[in-house]
Amino acid sequence: MLRQLRVANLALVDDLVIEFDFGLTMLTGETGAGKSLIAGALNLLAGGKGDRRLIREGEDLAIVEGVFDLADRPRDLAAFADAGLRIGSDGLLVMRRELKREGRGRVLINGLISSLSIFERLGPRLLSIQSQDQQRILARASFAGLFLDRALPLAADLEHMSVLVTRFKEIQKDISDRSAEQLFADQQLEMWEFQWRELHDAGLSLEEDASLRDQLSFGRNLRSLQEGTASGLLDLCDGDGNARLLLARTLKSLEPLADGSERLENILNLIRDAENLVTEAGMDLQRFSDTVNIEPKELDQLESRQHLYSQLQRKFSRGVEGLLDLQETLHQRISRQRNAVSDIEDLRNELETVRQQMSLAAESLRKQRRSGAPALAQKAEELIRPLALPELGLEFRLEPDTSDDGDIVLDGQKCRVTERGADRIVLVARTNRGEAWNSVAEVASGGEKSRIFLGLSVLESEQGLSPLQLFDEIDAGLGMDNAVPVARLLHRLSRRGQVLCITHLPTVAALGESHLRVHKAVSQGRTTVSVEPLKGTRRVDELARLLGGDSGTGENRDAQVAYARQLLAEGAASA
Repeated sequence: MLRQLRVANLALVDDLVIEFDFGLTMLTGETGAGKSLIAGALNLLAGGKGDRRLIREGEDLAIVEGVFDLADRPRDLAAFADAGLRIGSDGLLVMRRELKREGRGRVLINGLISSLSIFERLGPRLLSIQSQDQQRILARASFAGLFLDRALPLAADLEHMSVLVTRFKEIQKDISDRSAEQLFADQQLEMWEFQWRELHDAGLSLEEDASLRDQLSFGRNLRSLQEGTASGLLDLCDGDGNARLLLARTLKSLEPLADGSERLENILNLIRDAENLVTEAGMDLQRFSDTVNIEPKELDQLESRQHLYSQLQRKFSRGVEGLLDLQETLHQRISRQRNAVSDIEDLRNELETVRQQMSLAAESLRKQRRSGAPALAQKAEELIRPLALPELGLEFRLEPDTSDDGDIVLDGQKCRVTERGADRIVLVARTNRGEAWNSVAEVASGGEKSRIFLGLSVLESEQGLSPLQLFDEIDAGLGMDNAVPVARLLHRLSRRGQVLCITHLPTVAALGESHLRVHKAVSQGRTTVSVEPLKGTRRVDELARLLGGDSGTGENRDAQVAYARQLLAEGAASA
């Protein structure tokens, strides 16, 4: 519910805060007092179009802010959460709209900058603004179908239908993409096979690539290695004056002198270790020397293999690892192409299966709609006829949504199918006996459409909690007595949510559980709109004013006050 509305610097409003209660609230005031400004402010919170010309003269920023309590509305909380908006455990939601004279306005939700698209999408969950010129909603092609499906209700069937249609479109796209891919692949297959065979036959590997580099480095430096190892062996072990011989000579000369000298013994130990290391190094060098040999033919083979690696890397502009990845990718493409005909056939078989399922789902929806529509239309007639429409007739007409390009056949006709099935649904009406039936949008006047919409809203509200609904002069053109059923229906609607009604009729205003009066006054040279909650004698005085006309006077003021009290008493009793 809407707990509080704040409006600042909007048209004639300076800074206004209005507290709202649950149930039915009446909004009255003299003609031109600013009631439409309240409706306009709420419309901005519902995602309506903002106009910088609404900014109060002399100000740069206009603000509309609503505080909503969603603690008892889990579906709305879930919808805001799905949109990425976090609401605290208290369930309070603050929606704020700013209009700027210069630059773009802002929208904020719980203090965080949001987007107007969020307001447009989620605002109607909280606020429904109805006025005579806004009843064109009844003319929308989707209105009758959406209303009928919600009222029956068909949510589960529609969800199933939506899943099938989504899958059907996905398969169609898969077939189209796969066919285009197959056509392209047919042209590329020979090249892919040649490239794959070339890479496959090359037998590349990361291990061989590294080994080739080592072996070629060895082979290309063979002579130097042979000469180096031979020289090294002479110096270590084999030549005159080699290291091992010199160390042995040193030991022989020093060992007799070591008795009693710990320091000399340590030195001798180091020399013995060095002799051992030289001997071990000589043996290792000898073994290495024995392997430093490679045949020219073998070296040529290594060079040829290395050339193949280099050639393929240059050709495909990638390293050895990239060549191996390309080989695998080509293998997958070739396999996929060889299976293309079978894949497309499988997709077409699945498409036909889903098509049959869609036909059955659409047929089920049509049967349920045809079965439930007459009773729903009758309920609506019974609700709306007392609203000065005694001869009203309503009918939900279902027609197949036929199309030569339709995806399903239903009742022998090719039909276009959507997430809502394969029907076109129109709400038609007859407001006077003997007249032709036609769509509600064409046959009803503005006031009649408002009252028809009210009756439909009451029917729909019985399915769950409603948003705050504003009805702007829904009783226009009705006398005081004829407007009473309208007020009673508004009161019935308010049992499932908040209802705000702008009215000029005292018989309507008296049935409100709360009453707000809009007043316009001039102070310090500026015209300002204010809103006053009315209770007790203040409310009686306002009803008396409505009875006596905008002047607030009448031929019999006492009689007007007495009648106002009587209306309030009757309203309280009927509630």
